[in-house]
Amino acid sequence: MSQTLSHAGTVVFRERDGEIDYLVVSSSDGLNWVLPKGHIERGETPEVAALRELAEEAGVSGAMVAPLSAQHYERRGKDVAIQYFLVRASGSTTTNETRTLRWESHDSALELLSFPEAQAALREAIAELESNQNREQ
Repeated sequence: MSQTLSHAGTVVFRERDGEIDYLVVSSSDGLNWVLPKGHIERGETPEVAALRELAEEAGVSGAMVAPLSAQHYERRGKDVAIQYFLVRASGSTTTNETRTLRWESHDSALELLSFPEAQAALREAIAELESNQNREQ
């Protein structure tokens, strides 16, 4: 498989009342639940692309916490490589897209996500946050 990154995405979390929720969004066709992601445009870094896609697809702004592993899948016979990032939600922005957003616990988000590469990114993000919490204690 090619290692060239073509997409960037985010695993976004927020803390409310001591609980962590994760953002899942409806796909552009409304048939699946996905993580915000999209093409890396010419001249963009993966980090910039990930935050841009988060704002465009979900109307959410955020701060980078950590890079996650790149995930791969095949679409129409081509390898798609997505660099995911763990992002803490920090506010909202305007968006022209009409996707449905859901903030869910990690178990619910894992059940909702339609694709294995998104589930893998979320599992890694959960482990990263748990590791950070253990270091802070």
